[in-house]
Amino acid sequence: MADKRTIGHAYNIDLLNVVFAASSIFLFISVLWMVWDDYDREWKNYQRRFVQLETEVTRLGLEAANADIDSTVMEQLRADRARAEEELATQEGQVAPLEDELADLDARLTLATQRAQFAKATYDVDKYTFEVNREGDSESYVAREAEIEAQYGEWLELGLGVEQLTAERDGIRSQIAEVGRVVTDLDDQIRALTTETSRLEQRLVDLAPSLVNDYFLNAPLLDFMAPTIRVQQIITPNVLDDLNFTRVPKMDRCMTCHLAINREGYEEYPQPFTTHPNLDVYVGSASPHPFETTGCTVCHEGMPQSISFQDVSHTPV
Repeated sequence: MADKRTIGHAYNIDLLNVVFAASSIFLFISVLWMVWDDYDREWKNYQRRFVQLETEVTRLGLEAANADIDSTVMEQLRADRARAEEELATQEGQVAPLEDELADLDARLTLATQRAQFAKATYDVDKYTFEVNREGDSESYVAREAEIEAQYGEWLELGLGVEQLTAERDGIRSQIAEVGRVVTDLDDQIRALTTETSRLEQRLVDLAPSLVNDYFLNAPLLDFMAPTIRVQQIITPNVLDDLNFTRVPKMDRCMTCHLAINREGYEEYPQPFTTHPNLDVYVGSASPHPFETTGCTVCHEGMPQSISFQDVSHTPV
């Protein structure tokens, strides 16, 4: 085989190019493998699956909540509200002058409040200086005392003016509110009937897939910013771990995978998505041992800081 080394080179350049290209490709693949191996954790898949599960549970809850609403009552309330809106539109001529008067009162009240505050500040400073520097019952003391008392009287008078303007403003607001009270009362009744459905609808909106929140912020090398998939943990203030020469608060990360452990509605789902079987006794918000102060490993033992099934050293229950 012909020697392809050129003058001034100790190695075959063509062979070196192949070696460098192969090693660069190998290094590139190794870096990608390293990044993916660090990123692809078991608990992240659990959290992705739980979002789908929570969406399903929320949708079922919304259907049940809608079924519980008396449609006849709701239709009647909405019809009453539509009529009240029409009546309110006919009273617009009464509301406009009141709103103009309210705007004028707000401006006057702001100015009066500033004057009262400035008078109070001046009075406090002058009174303090007077108390520090007074010299017995001298004539200058008596005259200065009269000035301080006059300042106090001025401040009280300005304060009374503020109270009067405040009362007038509140009266105008009450008149405006009274005009639309029927609509407001009907809105309150509708809101009371739809509180649960509105909450569940908003939750479905929050759980809906988002390019930014679900993909961009959780992408490899970008998940340091504000990821939605992240390790969940609590630090129990009264439960301590003995680490040889010191005792530190216990840190539980179990809820990183057991996301529904303290939630109602997941009793029939498999681990790690099921609800605690004794929610009224343990980890429930109304239980004697709430999740936020008791944690999990105080009873279940295991390695509380771990977030993989192999490392936590517990067995399924």
